[in-house]
Amino acid sequence: MKHYGIGYAAWAILFGMIISNTIGTPTWVMPAVQTEYYIKTGLVLLGAEVLFNKILSIGIPGIFVAWVVTPVVLITTYWFGQKILKIESKTMNMTISADMSVCGVSAAIATASACRAKKEELTLAVGLSLIFTAIMMIVMPAVIKATGMPYILGGAWMGGTIDATGAVAAAGAFLSEKALYVAATIKMIQNVMIGLIAFGVAIYFVAEEEAASGRKVGLIEIWNRFPKFVIGFIFASIVFSVIYTSIGKDLAYVIIDHGAIRGLSKIGRGWFFCLAFVSIGLATNFRELKGYFKGGKPLILYVCGQTLNLTLTLIMAYIMFYLVFPEITAKI
Repeated sequence: MKHYGIGYAAWAILFGMIISNTIGTPTWVMPAVQTEYYIKTGLVLLGAEVLFNKILSIGIPGIFVAWVVTPVVLITTYWFGQKILKIESKTMNMTISADMSVCGVSAAIATASACRAKKEELTLAVGLSLIFTAIMMIVMPAVIKATGMPYILGGAWMGGTIDATGAVAAAGAFLSEKALYVAATIKMIQNVMIGLIAFGVAIYFVAEEEAASGRKVGLIEIWNRFPKFVIGFIFASIVFSVIYTSIGKDLAYVIIDHGAIRGLSKIGRGWFFCLAFVSIGLATNFRELKGYFKGGKPLILYVCGQTLNLTLTLIMAYIMFYLVFPEITAKI
């Protein structure tokens, strides 16, 4: 089942939902249902895996794919939800848009915190993300193989569009080692956007609040909305990047890649994410979510946004890796 994309995240949220929608989540369990605590701790640990030397190894092509397409898709999808679909909840619209365009659950948690989205809106965004991630990680490698697309291009395409980091790595592994490397690195570059997107969303919603109330809210409100775990994420990334560079490539490969990261932070992150997904399931009641699916607008928003994301990412990846910087592609 894991081979076909049904990993621990899907099982965790499924079993949690079965309990919450049948016998109900016991009251003695509720104090431990701390979704944001688990996911934020896991994201700080994820920072240790975002190493700047690896980001620079792919360089400008990867940065264009991850940092140019992502904000364009986010802003366009949010606009589409507000102006075309007329989604009433701006916070739900923003959370789904960020989840789909940036990097799935991690971005959804950060954005939901920045815009003060409701728990049910976050759950809805996460549910959509898990469903489409499972589908895309199976379908995209099959499409790449069937069309004869170069695997490096395919890896960049998947890295910029499939939501979860683990799913990106699994999908890349279906193709080749090079595809896995490119896909995982693009996703790593995209993960850096979490903090910037959260900061931008906080500023936007504070400005919206000021416009609605007619009073000055101030910078302190931006700080209150800004997810503080992002600072931990950036700090962990800087510390591990400095250590990696200072001790040399060979020693760093053993101590950092296969020691601290594979043996500690990656395992810890997996457990914290698993606890977060269980908590989402235990806190989710389908009766509460029913109203949010009215008219199927969240699903339409996600499908349309992801379609735009797939199109723009593929175009940008082809231009950057094969037209503008073919010499970098040749070295991969």
